[in-house]
Amino acid sequence: MALSKPSRRKAPLGVPIMLLALVLSAVFGAAAGLVWQSSDWAEDEPEEEVLVREGSAG
Repeated sequence: MALSKPSRRKAPLGVPIMLLALVLSAVFGAAAGLVWQSSDWAEDEPEEEVLVREGSAG
């Protein structure tokens, strides 16, 4: 069992930076989704589908 600190320094994982990037991407993604959903230019009038029945009329 070692009583002193190890002489080699471990490389930082950058967990706080990755967490911040994840939170920011989630916020920006949600905002972009809400803007896309509420935009009027993406909402065209849908074409009406007319169904015609084939066969005898009487």
